[in-house]
Amino acid sequence: MNIKESFISVFTNWKNFHGRACRSEYWYFVLSVFLIGLVLAFLEVFLGIFNEEIGYGPLSGLFQIITFIPSIAVVSRRLQDRGISGWWQLSYITIVGIFVILILNMLPAKEDENKWGRNPLLDM
Repeated sequence: MNIKESFISVFTNWKNFHGRACRSEYWYFVLSVFLIGLVLAFLEVFLGIFNEEIGYGPLSGLFQIITFIPSIAVVSRRLQDRGISGWWQLSYITIVGIFVILILNMLPAKEDENKWGRNPLLDM
């Protein structure tokens, strides 16, 4: 799966909190969101619409709103690929939880099939 396919896949599955997402889908999505956010930040500074008080401009804010639900959905599917419930995202409340979720998203799928479905890499 390439970066364009993963970005489109996440946005077409924005309301899908069931199933599984492979590592490449998740990490390419993270990379694309980071790069688009970086371009938007430079554009806002160039246009003079960057708000230093809040740390972002209107374009970045709108982009964050647009990507919020798809991001939660892809992390949920990625955790389910590991065999862990997507509800583990609630551990973001703690500082340690952020690192736990980050590490879990780096690990490969645990088994070929689990209660959330078949490993997406096997279908390619």
